[in-house]
Amino acid sequence: MRRLCAVLAALTCIAFPGRLPAEDKPTAANKLAPLERFAGEWVVDGKWSTGEALHARGVYEWGVNKKILKAKTFVMNGDKEYQRYESIMAWHPEKKSLYEITFVFDGDIHEVLIDAKDKDTLHIGWRPFKEGQPSPVHQILKFLDDDHFQWTVSMKSGDTWKQLIDATWVRKGK
Repeated sequence: MRRLCAVLAALTCIAFPGRLPAEDKPTAANKLAPLERFAGEWVVDGKWSTGEALHARGVYEWGVNKKILKAKTFVMNGDKEYQRYESIMAWHPEKKSLYEITFVFDGDIHEVLIDAKDKDTLHIGWRPFKEGQPSPVHQILKFLDDDHFQWTVSMKSGDTWKQLIDATWVRKGK
């Protein structure tokens, strides 16, 4: 009888294996894959629609078991650089979407959803993070290659969208 119980226990373990630790679970698709190309340091030299120059750099690095992407954005003000934004990008399980939380130097906080339109294009803020509260800002990030992405920002003004900037970020050190 003991031998039969041992055999049944062994068969049960083979037929119904235990759960894998979270980091070993296979996934159907890596939900953070659209963010992978950002890791590293980037710079942009562009002009706002007003003609004002923008010189900035962004530093992206993985955090917490590569489940979040952290970003810091520094902007030039004259000849001095200051940190304007700090962001965290991750998968939001309830919204079933990539999302970003951005903390602004003046204390503001922004939450937006990120949609991968194709393997090279992200739409940021196109769907409301909170139902009934659409974002007044739309961003499009389009990778031209692994070291360049085009950044287009538009803001809603009344019933129309006004483009604020169209600039290209370049990976630093390439």
